[in-house]
Amino acid sequence: MKTISNLFLGSIFALLSAALLSSCSKTTVDPEPADQVIGSYNGTTYTESINGVAQSIDLTNTSIKENITIEMSVAKKSANIVNIVLKISQRDSTGTMQSYTETYDSIELKALGNGSFDMLSVGETIGQIGNGAIKLQETYTDTDATTGVSAQVTVTIAAAKAL
Repeated sequence: MKTISNLFLGSIFALLSAALLSSCSKTTVDPEPADQVIGSYNGTTYTESINGVAQSIDLTNTSIKENITIEMSVAKKSANIVNIVLKISQRDSTGTMQSYTETYDSIELKALGNGSFDMLSVGETIGQIGNGAIKLQETYTDTDATTGVSAQVTVTIAAAKAL
């Protein structure tokens, strides 16, 4: 009888030990949102829509790459705030590359799930970033100074993280 109870207690002790050991697992902590997206991105497409009529340029096309390049640099400002520097370079009629730079300061990252984030500028969504890609979108009204006719313009730039 004593052997059976010792065996029974030994079995219970072994089961409890196994349960305790299996419940102690290493917890992985996800990096902060900004740490997940920082880096350099190369433009893949540029789309301009005027009153809903869109035209896209494939920036990965060899002949296009020689004349137009778009790069974005994403830097961490805090846990969920980044700065984005957009650089657009285009070859002019003399063959010289002309560059334009725009800085988007204090862009808030709001989680969408699966490693993607909405990018918010002063509470307004300006695109999405995550999983090695960024899409920046800006909409504005453009008015012809001569005719006074207004058009709604939407510019969308997609880019992939540089390797």
